[in-house]
Amino acid sequence: MYHVIEPAFLIDDLPGVGPKTKERLNSIHIVDANDVVFKIPNSYMSHIPVDLNSVEVEETVTAEGIVKTDPTVTYMRRGMNRLVFFMEANDIYFKVTFFNQPFLRDKIKVNETVKIFGKFNKLKQEMSAQKLIFNTNEKLEIRYALNKAMHNKTFKNLVKETFKKAQFKHDIPDILIEKYQLMPIKDALYLLHFPESFEDVNRARRTVKFYELFMYQVKIMEKRRQERVRDVETIVHYDIDQLKAFIQTLPFELTKDQKTSVNAICRDLLSDYSMHRLLQGDVGSGKTIVAGICVYAAKTARVQSALMVPTEVLANQHFESLSETFSGELNLALLTGSTTKKEKHEILNRLKSGDIDLIIGTHALIEDDVVFKNLGFIITDEQHRFGVNQREKLNNKARHKNVLYMTATPIPRTLSITTFGDMDVSIIKTMPAGRKPIETTWRRSNELDEVMSFIRSEHNRGHSIYVVAPLIEESETLDLITVNEIYELFMNEFGSQEVVLVHGQMKNDEKAQAMETFESLDKRILVSTTVIEVGINVPNATVMAIFNAERFGLSTLHQLRGRVGRSDKQSYCILISDPKTEQAAERMNIMTETTDGFILSERDLEMRGPGDFFGIRQSGLPEFKAADLAEDYRMLEIARDEAIQLFER
Repeated sequence: MYHVIEPAFLIDDLPGVGPKTKERLNSIHIVDANDVVFKIPNSYMSHIPVDLNSVEVEETVTAEGIVKTDPTVTYMRRGMNRLVFFMEANDIYFKVTFFNQPFLRDKIKVNETVKIFGKFNKLKQEMSAQKLIFNTNEKLEIRYALNKAMHNKTFKNLVKETFKKAQFKHDIPDILIEKYQLMPIKDALYLLHFPESFEDVNRARRTVKFYELFMYQVKIMEKRRQERVRDVETIVHYDIDQLKAFIQTLPFELTKDQKTSVNAICRDLLSDYSMHRLLQGDVGSGKTIVAGICVYAAKTARVQSALMVPTEVLANQHFESLSETFSGELNLALLTGSTTKKEKHEILNRLKSGDIDLIIGTHALIEDDVVFKNLGFIITDEQHRFGVNQREKLNNKARHKNVLYMTATPIPRTLSITTFGDMDVSIIKTMPAGRKPIETTWRRSNELDEVMSFIRSEHNRGHSIYVVAPLIEESETLDLITVNEIYELFMNEFGSQEVVLVHGQMKNDEKAQAMETFESLDKRILVSTTVIEVGINVPNATVMAIFNAERFGLSTLHQLRGRVGRSDKQSYCILISDPKTEQAAERMNIMTETTDGFILSERDLEMRGPGDFFGIRQSGLPEFKAADLAEDYRMLEIARDEAIQLFER
């Protein structure tokens, strides 16, 4: 909530607000004067009369005319009655019907002018009326979402009393009001509650949107400044010559984006403020090697690093990948829930002595007995899967507080600016050399024979296949194929010596063993649920077949597709789906149109809204009263630029 009124008096101070009214207002999150003025109406209904001759066949409009007959009330059955009279407007004589409003009979007089809101049928020359408008001067009727806490009119009176009593202290800087043709925030809020035209509403809403976005960005800048307290203790004095020499030994050339990201992170390590950076990169873009190079830089300064990931599967993958790349260069350790007591004891001792350069683990890293000698570089992968407190607990173990968040979920710029606005952002868009774009096709379930034939041809070429299903067991309410049914289908087609099953209800060691048979190419078809969304790397795999693909969001489908295309082999993603809604069909079409995760993320944001973008309610995501992150992204970018300039000044 934004505090434009100071002192922000409580609603108890408003006339007519007793204990019961206060309780009802509190139930819809209205506590003080700021809450009242920011309770923006959710609809505006025009009371400006139209010329009925210009109406299409049937439209909901306001008509103004002369009453021609006395109203009559007919009682049809218990609880159902109708009031009927005739009126004339714009030289059209028509019948007006009100249902269940018999009390209007005494208010409608022959030869008097009335305004009526309702659905006018031009062919039948009759109106099914909803409302008799008593205040003929009122041009717009506003409605609030009050959840039955009180009547609309009562709340509007409270708003009026609030404006009479309130002192508005905070505003948009004058220079911005003039630059963007805005109005003072008090005037804008007043017009939203008491408009005379839709033009008033639009002008006022534009100002309130900018105010919300600008003030939020100012808060982010303030948070950023507080977190970046300058302190020589944060500096990691790495050996740049050693780092350059090590990069030269890598068996591949870093992409342009990887080099840019490494340079930015290393600059952060050498600076006298805490690193707070987000590294975004599409699936398979090479974020891990970027993080590993920076871990090596920290190691040359005798500073330890920690990499925390959300699942054991992903922890194992990172450990194997980094062990292979940094063999003999870094001392690595793996700590998860599956680590034995004996192994854990040895790891904790080595951590405390400083013998371990990089520890990779799950939530196990935040346990109290995990103590470092000199932790100075913390990497959190898919950080939105951890709670704020979990991330902070690991960060607080560091002597030099330098934090890098990594995500393979491409984040739309609007969410990046809001949710991660206090961070610096590095983006890896270019894919490693030799990678070919993944070909994505959408097939209906009646084309399954064709799909199986294609999978057979890829399998015959020696390639590996992923097959994904949304469910483990049969559902009585959903007509979906289960992972067990798909497993049977592929077992019958390819035999048990070629097919392995993995799902979330298996024990960790069973899953690990099953994954191992697929990764080692002992079995080249993996049937699974989305447990393989992240954390498995099989360059030999060329096909990702997803059954009931309409059950997944764009982000998950894109993550799954990213499991293939990890070598120079042409790879394919097959969506098997019979969508029952237009939105589900649209997701299938979008997936076949682009493999760019950032384009997909923007479309995903449009379709799902910011609150559900990560599949969970993202903590810290602002809930604006007027602004919309998907619609108002350009205004958000301008507000951010202005907030940055304000802090620079």
